[in-house]
Amino acid sequence: MLLYFIWLLPLLGGVLLWAFGPQLKSWAGPIGSALIGVSFAATVVLWNDASAPGGLHVPLVTWLPGWSFGLQLDKLSLIWSLIITGVGFLIHVYSIGYMDGDKAFARFFAYMNFFVFAMMTLVLSDNVVGLLVGWGLVGLASYFLIGFWFEKPSAVAAARKAFVMNVVGDVGLMFAIFLLVQHIGSISYADIFTHFAVLASFSPHVTFLVCLGLFIGCAAKSAQIPLHTWLPDAMEGPTPVSALIHAATMVTAGVYLIARFAPLWSASPDAQQLVGVIGALTAIAGAILGCAQWDIKRILAYSTMSQIGYMIMGVGVGAYQSGVFHFLTHAFFKAQLFLAAGIVIHALANEQDVRRMGGLRTRMPFAFIAIGVGVLAISGVPGFSGFFSKDAVVYGALETGHPWLYAIGVITAGVTAYYMFRLLFLTFFGPYRGDVDPSDLGIRHPELAGIAPASAGRAASSGHHPEEEEPHRHAPSWLMSGPVAILIVPTIFIGFLDWGGANSPWGRFFDGFFPHASEAAAHAPAISEIVSTALVFVVVVIGFAIAFWRYGTTVAQRDAIARLRTESIRMPAVLVNAYYFDAAYEALLVRPARALGGWFDRFVDPHVIDAGVREAAWSAQWLGHLFRSFQTGLVRAYALTLALGVVCIVAYYAFAFTGGVR
Repeated sequence: MLLYFIWLLPLLGGVLLWAFGPQLKSWAGPIGSALIGVSFAATVVLWNDASAPGGLHVPLVTWLPGWSFGLQLDKLSLIWSLIITGVGFLIHVYSIGYMDGDKAFARFFAYMNFFVFAMMTLVLSDNVVGLLVGWGLVGLASYFLIGFWFEKPSAVAAARKAFVMNVVGDVGLMFAIFLLVQHIGSISYADIFTHFAVLASFSPHVTFLVCLGLFIGCAAKSAQIPLHTWLPDAMEGPTPVSALIHAATMVTAGVYLIARFAPLWSASPDAQQLVGVIGALTAIAGAILGCAQWDIKRILAYSTMSQIGYMIMGVGVGAYQSGVFHFLTHAFFKAQLFLAAGIVIHALANEQDVRRMGGLRTRMPFAFIAIGVGVLAISGVPGFSGFFSKDAVVYGALETGHPWLYAIGVITAGVTAYYMFRLLFLTFFGPYRGDVDPSDLGIRHPELAGIAPASAGRAASSGHHPEEEEPHRHAPSWLMSGPVAILIVPTIFIGFLDWGGANSPWGRFFDGFFPHASEAAAHAPAISEIVSTALVFVVVVIGFAIAFWRYGTTVAQRDAIARLRTESIRMPAVLVNAYYFDAAYEALLVRPARALGGWFDRFVDPHVIDAGVREAAWSAQWLGHLFRSFQTGLVRAYALTLALGVVCIVAYYAFAFTGGVR
């Protein structure tokens, strides 16, 4: 029964808060948070059952032979469930303080609970149809949350963009499921993985097509190139939404999908190569874009894109344990970074541009510590959680025979250190720049200021302007600082679960769960893991040194205004426009679709569809007039009609009797 509670309590919360939110008012937040907390506690209670061989399985209903639906909590879904409910609970509690005073307070928590239910459906399903249902529900819930402030056109556009991108991925996932059912005849994971290796009809070509369809779904949900453009725009949602979507839940669904279908991926070297390359390219591309951002939430969004690229590369090439471990550590330090950034944004009356920050180290010491710890973790500084997981992913690429992906991973680590320490220095060091004229900082237009339009609109509508208020005037409540303080602990220490490699607690936990890496890694890596770790650390130090030289030195802080103005003006257009992916989609897909829609609107709709409706109405009217003309009301006309009918019938039978009709 606990597994039912884990799955259904978030749905109960969503329905309850949606139906009775106006009556519950301020109680909506505590109720929604408590239900997620209970789900987390129930997940912890089931730890031993889920860790046992085979895990915990609860059948729900059987429709046809091979079409049974149920819930499954094994080692993989246990890790995701703990993060979804545990980190999700902390984000819910944080949201009580962050969203306090919002006119749609109850609706927000209804959406958040529904989102958690959708994610739990995705990870707890024991079959591909349940997976697909959860996959689609997550996209729907993210649409609600990203467009939560639906009175802002920019938020609506961002929500629509995310939804459309995810639907593209849903189609790929759906076709992969079609192929699986066609060749195996069952929808359950157990049947798929049991019969996969022995079915002669499941050729390498079909295996690659299945993996390709699955990866299309991964690329959309986890913001991998080329379906990544929705992720930075999703910052239009409230900051807790960004933390929930980008840290613990939605964007990591692709990592879960590849790890869940590890037997198929291990059987297709071509699919592993494809996914590994896409993950590596996404990691380096997202990191470079993070260097060109000024909005603090967009910097974190591109860091998410980059870190998910690491995870996809890891699970793609066969380093499943490393990729999943990076998911675990990332969930903590990225949630911490987003929530701590929310404290800064909240204190600065919705200011998000790091050029208009600075000097907050003494005014917001807690936020400085929280973001500082998160930066050290994501940069892979030894002793912090990201150090263990990122190095494991990078070295895993080398162990599985992908030296070029390893090289990209090492370079990305240095770029990550640069742009994350850049964020830290610009936000907390140097003089406070919130009272500086925006034009002096190179901010020439609101769209170029790095301020999310929805947030800027909310600040303007409330009459608050960041430059008119001192940062310390809005100290966060314990409801906001408490969850962040809790997240700091695992951000620092949870990486030690992987201390010792195969003999570590993490290695023993997943021992025998994933298939062995591809046989492509027939030769030992060129360098040892210790040498690799030292190399990555040197690159990280170089990234930090460059960021410190540009933004952290006394000279750089003294000349910060002039430097930021010059950098804003001279920022390469290819980075400002995010490699022109949006422009390409606009030219190749959006404009042709609008043109086709316009043609249908001008010609097909009025002259074909509407004309068909008008023709049907005219025909019915004409037939009505015709038949009405027969209703004369004269007895002699009816008698004549009957007589003609009798004559016709007699003539017919007479002709048939004489042999005219055979």
